[in-house]
Amino acid sequence: MKKPMLEVSELIQHMKNKGIGFTIISDEEATRHLSAHNNYFKLTSYRKNYTKYTSGSKKGQYERLEFAYLRELARIDTEIRHILLDMALDIEHFLKVALIKAVEDRKAPNEEDGYQIVVDYKNDVGNETDPDHFKKVNFRSTKYTQAITQGRKNPYCENLTAKYSGDMPIWVFVELISFGDLEELIGYYASKTGWNIPVDMKSISRVRQIRNACAHGNAIIYDLNPCSKKNGRSVAPLYISQYVYQAGISRTTAQKKLSNPRISQIVHLLYVYDHLVTSQHTRNMRLAQLRELANNRCLQNKTYFEDNPLLTTTHDFFVKLVAVIENK
Repeated sequence: MKKPMLEVSELIQHMKNKGIGFTIISDEEATRHLSAHNNYFKLTSYRKNYTKYTSGSKKGQYERLEFAYLRELARIDTEIRHILLDMALDIEHFLKVALIKAVEDRKAPNEEDGYQIVVDYKNDVGNETDPDHFKKVNFRSTKYTQAITQGRKNPYCENLTAKYSGDMPIWVFVELISFGDLEELIGYYASKTGWNIPVDMKSISRVRQIRNACAHGNAIIYDLNPCSKKNGRSVAPLYISQYVYQAGISRTTAQKKLSNPRISQIVHLLYVYDHLVTSQHTRNMRLAQLRELANNRCLQNKTYFEDNPLLTTTHDFFVKLVAVIENK
């Protein structure tokens, strides 16, 4: 059944009916905020970090939840997205660097010239027995054509596209394709040559997912609750769990936090960043941003959240992880 579109005043009343308080931020200020700065649907998604009364006259209403808390979480989430997106872009750059270096290392007569790998990838060379071979060839050829077409329209890539559209080397191709296509290209090259990728493909996939979420403005910390395990196992691979353990985080806490897919993806991103990004200048810049976010910005209104163990333990969890990266 479709839900009716409500006016802002009706939405505020609806929140009050759900137990959300307006003692810190008035109805009038909340109205201005919802009208000009954020929408109800996105702002109230952070309510999932709060529990509801299970009995009594307030059954079904949220416990100790204020509109001000939701606004603060939304603002923190925005800053988290900006930093994670910057880190994901750094990772994308260093994945390109690693791939090009791997291709250069195979430079030899009749082996690799930087051009053949693009042709082989487009034609799925080496996987002719794969039942999806022709499907992949058609898909990749289409993507290749789209990359050239879009590159011609892009003022930042048009010169590259004009110069290399007929015969494109790997170092140009990676500048025209999406993160998702780069991920597929890396997987293909590794399977074709035996290249030992610097980080696990599963983590690269997680980075791509959270990168896209950040780029599209999706809420990241809207629900930090532990999730049910699949087949009795944590959804995080062992190397990610061990990465968390070395931060001095207990196995019980690690398993609970990593069972949440959003937390797990952030940890994957931190892991990949820690293992892949080699520029000390870049690392120092991002770590300074993380430190400011974790140790200062998130604590500006810490009294809002001090009685919410889900939020405080998650904050402590990431403070410890950031400290590990800093100490390397």
